[in-house]
Amino acid sequence: MTTFTQAVEAADALIDQLQGLTEDPRYLPRFFDTMFGLRTALGNARDRFASVHSPEAVDRPAFATILDRSEQATMIGAALTPGDAEVSRYAAAVQRAIAAFANDGVASSLSALRGTLRLRRSSTPLIRPGRRPDPTPEPYYTSLVKLFPVEAVTLYPLAIGIAGNDIVIRLILIAIITLFVIALRWFGTQEESGGDADVLAIGVSVISFELYAASLGGFGYLPGGPAQTSQFLAFITIMWVALVPFALRHPRR
Repeated sequence: MTTFTQAVEAADALIDQLQGLTEDPRYLPRFFDTMFGLRTALGNARDRFASVHSPEAVDRPAFATILDRSEQATMIGAALTPGDAEVSRYAAAVQRAIAAFANDGVASSLSALRGTLRLRRSSTPLIRPGRRPDPTPEPYYTSLVKLFPVEAVTLYPLAIGIAGNDIVIRLILIAIITLFVIALRWFGTQEESGGDADVLAIGVSVISFELYAASLGGFGYLPGGPAQTSQFLAFITIMWVALVPFALRHPRR
């Protein structure tokens, strides 16, 4: 649950960072206009937003979007070096934060989905100027939730009910659910601004679902029957889902 105060505090931190860059001699005079213009635009957007929302308000899409965009821009700014490409990337991230104030939570479903399932850095470590931050993986349970396809697990019982005892229909529905997982996570693991999806994380989610479906007899049974199939594949599924986040929860660039 994201509150108004959290969103505005994240924006204020980004504003402070921009103000600091306008006073940094490394960005004068070449990038001063860019930093100062972004600082002014972000401050104006923040003030307009604060004037129409109550500090007690919680759990609105606009708040979560502003928090996410502001923290993302601040993270990029922490590793900023005075080069054209780096400053342009930072400026684009700040512009997305500014745009989040104006959207007031009304965004396309695709934009809202992008980045929500991407494994990322959990915080922005302090660094010396000119150095990039060391990768810090996000919490284990956050990665676990992102990698396990809850959407597929929710749909699978419906598929079993529809298919009944017809194995062909059951396999078709499993294939449809698999394609749904791939499509959903293709967008969900992209950067918020678009770009490449995290194919490895998608693959892990698909395998997790297939193991889950197999443990419930979705692909038939082992020679020992339903009980052996369920116990053996459930064990494999639990071990897979529990251990794989340790290998994949490093930040995606």
